[in-house]
Amino acid sequence: MKKTILKITILILSVFFTCNVWSQRFEGGLRAGLVASEVSGDNLGGPNKLGWYASAYTFTPVAQNLSLKLEIMYITKGSRSVPTERNDFLEYAFHLQYVEVPVLVLVDVSQYSQSPVLEKLVLHAGLSGSVLVGYREQEFGADVPASEVEPFHPAELNILLGFSYPLTERMNFHFGFSNSLTPIRPHSGRSKVWYNRGQYNTLWTFGVSYNFW
Repeated sequence: MKKTILKITILILSVFFTCNVWSQRFEGGLRAGLVASEVSGDNLGGPNKLGWYASAYTFTPVAQNLSLKLEIMYITKGSRSVPTERNDFLEYAFHLQYVEVPVLVLVDVSQYSQSPVLEKLVLHAGLSGSVLVGYREQEFGADVPASEVEPFHPAELNILLGFSYPLTERMNFHFGFSNSLTPIRPHSGRSKVWYNRGQYNTLWTFGVSYNFW
């Protein structure tokens, strides 16, 4: 796991310094924050699992109020059961680690609003592809045997929505919502319907970014 995080860190830094070479045409920086996540289809509710993410990004204007953004990210997802009488005091934790590449469209709201607060918002929407690099599933503090773990899909496609708000000239607060469009693995009973093919990641992110160029 430590080797995986080291490789991802090196990859993110490589993207960061490569993008810096093109700083006359592109802007970019680093972003990090917290993740509140759940897995739709595991019947646990949520979001009860807290995780984190870190990324390097670059973006460029394509119109007066539109920009395109490319990002490479390490992010943790999953779910957790909070033991209560309602769930027979089940203690469960599901940890997932992904390398994710979001491609986003940024919309500057100042062109459409006269409000001194709303005009500073930048909305975003887009898609991301994620590759699973690690997982761990536990019940009552012990790892679930590999023979009882449903097989994972190696990658997922996600939809992303959210906004950013400036804190300083270079620093921004970010809020985002993301949901899998493709399942991360089958249901435990392997049941399927046309709109529900298995379990899906759902998460909310909160963080800050800093534009270095």
